[in-house]
Amino acid sequence: MLGLLFYRSAYAGLAACLASFPLERIYQSFAAEKRRETLLRGFKDALYTISGAVAAGRQMPSAIALAGKSAEQNGAASGDIAAELAYIAERYESTHADIGILLEDLGRRSGVPEIKQFASAYAACQRCGGDLEEVCLKTAELLIGRISVRDEARALISQKKLDVLLLSIMPVAVLAGLNILGYSYLAVLYETAAGRVVMSLCLALIVCAMLWGIRITKIDL
Repeated sequence: MLGLLFYRSAYAGLAACLASFPLERIYQSFAAEKRRETLLRGFKDALYTISGAVAAGRQMPSAIALAGKSAEQNGAASGDIAAELAYIAERYESTHADIGILLEDLGRRSGVPEIKQFASAYAACQRCGGDLEEVCLKTAELLIGRISVRDEARALISQKKLDVLLLSIMPVAVLAGLNILGYSYLAVLYETAAGRVVMSLCLALIVCAMLWGIRITKIDL
């Protein structure tokens, strides 16, 4: 669509389709990051349940099973973490696998640092024979606070990301409107070599501005 809009040429449109290959990788990275964020929010709620269950005297396998059931009741927003916790509980029930190893496996597969840290703290407590209840409660408290701060920061950044998206779309929308309502004003840009150079520069600037905006709003917390 951009190729047709900026050049009014089917060949340019087909050539622009080649950009879908690198854009697909960018989209996959974006989708993976969104899924990690969803998993992290679900894990935050699960930590409340786990810490409460451990404080009430439950063992970790029972607390994880309870957190999985609670996450499942929360609906689609906690679907990923509910499935993972249910898998851990099922593995423990069927094979009595080590909960620490299962949690570390979840942290490794998810790529979420907070899950890795909780798993490491639990595994260290198992190996060293520490106070499991105290370690779980303190670790959960620290991670919940950290996740809450990240959520607040992401809420502020999301508005700036929306601003970048709107500013990137506006020139394209204006160009589309002029093509529909007053093509004669733009004819020189499509029918002359100098005009095509100008359109190419405009397209390059729009793309660069959008990528720059995405980069400056991508803050690791």
